[in-house]
Amino acid sequence: MYKLATFYGAWKYEFRMQVRRPWLWITMGLIELIMLGFMFRTPGVLDLVLHLKNAPLLATTAYWTNLVNYLLPVAVAIMIADRLPRDNRIHVQEILSTLPGSSGARLFGKYLGNTFATLLPIVIFYLLGILVIFAQTLNAQVFLLAIMTFATIVLPGMLFVGAIATVVPALIWVPVFQFLFVGYWFWGNLYKPRGIPTISDTILTPAGGYMSRGFFGVTVFPVDRANAFQGLASMVLLLVLSVLLILALNSYQRWQQARQ
Repeated sequence: MYKLATFYGAWKYEFRMQVRRPWLWITMGLIELIMLGFMFRTPGVLDLVLHLKNAPLLATTAYWTNLVNYLLPVAVAIMIADRLPRDNRIHVQEILSTLPGSSGARLFGKYLGNTFATLLPIVIFYLLGILVIFAQTLNAQVFLLAIMTFATIVLPGMLFVGAIATVVPALIWVPVFQFLFVGYWFWGNLYKPRGIPTISDTILTPAGGYMSRGFFGVTVFPVDRANAFQGLASMVLLLVLSVLLILALNSYQRWQQARQ
């Protein structure tokens, strides 16, 4: 019970701190506007948006979910990366280590609080797109499909990205991580294999291509074939790796404290 209280306290504090950052909303808003600009400059997209009722509802919802997951995970990683180093820089971490409570519960609360707060602008943007689909189709089933596609395509990968952005900046300089992550995202998620080795067509990719293709039959990511089992395997792998990364960071922090 005390661990749960520690987790909830850390989650609540980190969520509030992150969601109040003006740069979170400015950064997400700019990237979302850039995405919309590219979308509507693509030939045929505007006509498609105006005639969504003629397209299969599940495919339309899944495509929109894919597009939301195309570039925004990069912004999530960038916005989360400085949270833990900032605590170390202003010695908050040292103060927290003297308080009663599980360090692991506190770290998980920090990780999930930051991740879900950073996801809030994305959820709002996503829902606006779902409302556009509903306005065109007048089919309330789109809201159920939106929950299903977001939970299976977006959320597992975002949790993995949040874990990476929490753990790696504790080991390397934040700007270096941010630069490397941008390169990793394009190479390891968006690049279609053509001679250069990449993991973009494996179940390890957090972009959600395997879940989208395996569960819903469509994707914008370089995953040509996938079944439901592969989609489930990708989802479980991403979630398990997220937990293992945070556990590894907790062990590293405890080792550091023991050396001091």
